[in-house]
Amino acid sequence: MTEKPLLLSVLEMGCYPDFSTLYEQAGYRVQKVQSIRKALAALKQIHPAVVVAEFNYAPTYGARISTVEPLLARLQSHHPESRVLLFLDKDNLGHLDTLRPQYGVPDRLTYPIPPDRLQAWLYPGPQS
Repeated sequence: MTEKPLLLSVLEMGCYPDFSTLYEQAGYRVQKVQSIRKALAALKQIHPAVVVAEFNYAPTYGARISTVEPLLARLQSHHPESRVLLFLDKDNLGHLDTLRPQYGVPDRLTYPIPPDRLQAWLYPGPQS
């Protein structure tokens, strides 16, 4: 029996319901962390098939526009095979687009997260 692929769920502000049941129904093992910092530490030891995180814009982050940037950089350099889905407020779509030249265009869903659209993104399930 093959092991289910891993989905890393990064909850910082938690502006959405816990979708763990939906992730599991789609065939993933779920590992949750409560911050980008903890996700970065976890990525040294795990190799997720999917990473779901929040994009939180704040101009006070200094050289970065969001805490998600170090996560995208780590995934790009160490886990390029991982699929990435970002949850964000629709007012921040333009800010996310400023990251396009450096990190590409990660998939995204805006709040409130529609479970049917999330499910459609997760299925047809993990790629082998």
